Amino acid sequence: MTGPTMADILALPADNEVRKALLNAGIGSEYDIFCERVEDAILEGIVHLERMKPQFGGLGEDALTGILSYGLQMKGFSADHDNYRNGHCDLVVKDGRFEWYGEAKLDKGPKYSLEGFRQLCDRYAPAGPTSCRGGLIVYTAKRNKLRILDVWIKRIQKDYEVPTSFTTICNGTLTSRSTHSHPATGLDFKVRHFPISFYHRPTDKSAKARKSS
Repeated sequence: MTGPTMADILALPADNEVRKALLNAGIGSEYDIFCERVEDAILEGIVHLERMKPQFGGLGEDALTGILSYGLQMKGFSADHDNYRNGHCDLVVKDGRFEWYGEAKLDKGPKYSLEGFRQLCDRYAPAGPTSCRGGLIVYTAKRNKLRILDVWIKRIQKDYEVPTSFTTICNGTLTSRSTHSHPATGLDFKVRHFPISFYHRPTDKSAKARKSS
């Protein structure tokens, strides 16, 4: 038998002592549940894109982010590409007062990924109680996205001015999560780091024959 889920906890009355204790301890909130749903949907979108690399790999940053945004809309989210939030944020996902922010970049190296992280954290997100989570999405055609993610994590830890902690890279999703104190509010700002791989170099004879024909 499994224990109670976060949805079970939030279904308890607002004055329930167990509910209050868990939420006050930082176990989760309605906003956290919304953000987890957004990130799960993005992971599904990544699986779709990576299953069709020849079809999508030649597209630009805006087109790829537009596809992710459309996929979120098909999941029932209010998602907009290139929406204004203190600048033009690549992806804003909303539910009432809840907002999750995404910044997307083509892979031009870890320095460029760091700039995307800076834009997301220091420009777009107000980092209030219902706007303090987001994602950095990097589209890469290079080999070994695990190594690419590891390198950009190390660049952020080395060069970003605010101390930032990262979780160990998850082998189940090939993502990592970072947390740092947002300078505008002092709240923890949490970022999910999503590499999306378009590396596609088939070595079988039929693939080589098609390429040469």
